[in-house]
Amino acid sequence: MNFHQLPTKHIEKISLNVTDLEKSIEFYKHILGFDILTKHENHVELTLDGERALVELVQPANAEPLDPNKTGLFHVAYLVPKRADLANALYYFLSEEFPIQGASDHGVSEAIYLADPDGNGIEIYADRDEKDWKWSAGQVKMMTEPIQSEELIARRTPGGWNGLPQETTIGHIHLQVHNLALAEPFYRKIGFEKVANYGSQAFFIADQKYHHHIGLNIWRSANSQPKESTEAGLNWFRVKMTESERKNTLRGLLELDYDVNQSLDYYEVRDPSGIIVHF
Repeated sequence: MNFHQLPTKHIEKISLNVTDLEKSIEFYKHILGFDILTKHENHVELTLDGERALVELVQPANAEPLDPNKTGLFHVAYLVPKRADLANALYYFLSEEFPIQGASDHGVSEAIYLADPDGNGIEIYADRDEKDWKWSAGQVKMMTEPIQSEELIARRTPGGWNGLPQETTIGHIHLQVHNLALAEPFYRKIGFEKVANYGSQAFFIADQKYHHHIGLNIWRSANSQPKESTEAGLNWFRVKMTESERKNTLRGLLELDYDVNQSLDYYEVRDPSGIIVHF
């Protein structure tokens, strides 16, 4: 099953504040392999296939550094199509001594963690075959173990790392929120179901039994505040869904008394932690 195409809901695009737009463009182009789709004075849209904008970068006037303890982005996760793509990435980062923050085997996937120049978290990952995911009572089993780096690197291709492949998509987004109990009913109204629970600290939600489209945690953001509009970090993320689900989502959020604003082609709402969601 394709978990990142309609009718499955999935994360379509994100917008990030940065403090130095040209420095960020250099990173996203030359390290991750993005190209510029549109460019304006203070923001750019970035693409991998020349058609879809996956990431918007914005440099606000009087831009301020990221506050890692405020609510917002924990990391955005880019799903590569093949395990060999992940192997190419890991070999490249290690051979170039690029600072990565970790590399983990989660059972359902394997992942590399790094950050952009402002500290916005990034995961690059490859899924294992869904038939190998383990489920029990509606919950998917995930773990965090060290990646078998030598075995993975042995899977790299002769061409090596040339940036994220064109078919790469945003596989999931991981958020840091101020209160999990308040976040759960909001995201349930958007149409995601809980697929993994980690006590009082984190849970994961998904559509159509993916291992997760959205992660939420309070590891460093419990009872925290949203970032200011001038600070580096997440501006918004957009959930792609069918038109009928958009109507259901709108109706459900209005029933919970959320303020929903309509733009030309999407609705905008703030979750209980002040994170802006487009749908």
